[in-house]
Amino acid sequence: MPKSNIARRYAEGAFQLAIEEGNLEGWRREMAKLDELLRDDVLRAAFANPAVDMPRRMELAARLAPELAPGAQNLLRLLIEHRRTNEMAAIRHEFDRLSDEASGIVHVTLTTAVALSAADRRRYERALAGRLGREVKLRHEVEPRLVAGARIQVGDRLIDGSVSTQFQRLRQQLAG
Repeated sequence: MPKSNIARRYAEGAFQLAIEEGNLEGWRREMAKLDELLRDDVLRAAFANPAVDMPRRMELAARLAPELAPGAQNLLRLLIEHRRTNEMAAIRHEFDRLSDEASGIVHVTLTTAVALSAADRRRYERALAGRLGREVKLRHEVEPRLVAGARIQVGDRLIDGSVSTQFQRLRQQLAG
């Protein structure tokens, strides 16, 4: 999921608060509740409708999410006031990434030309965990254009062992 600077800033703020409170898992649950709440089509339409004024939006949010913790209610209020409710999915995604990173978990995207079995994905996950010295959360994607081999994305680092990239390099070398 692409992240915006806006989503990153909100997620970092919530993450810092969660660390200060010593309540990372509680905040994860609250972020999930907020994300679920703000995916509701009726609520999204109400928040996007210019005819619904700010006090009414706040009232709707308070009625629909009375079980939210005070910090999450405050985040919801800020999102409504700044018309950023549509960023919640990205905020949650970034918050989860920050939380995982703090817990020593790294997210890896494995792209192969063909779908892998669950056993093969687990083997990749174990091998990467051993290589990186951290717990790995693996996301698998299929991209037939790779021909064969794999492409592994770990944060900003890309390891490309695909046949299509090898063909491309060979083509460049032959062209001179």
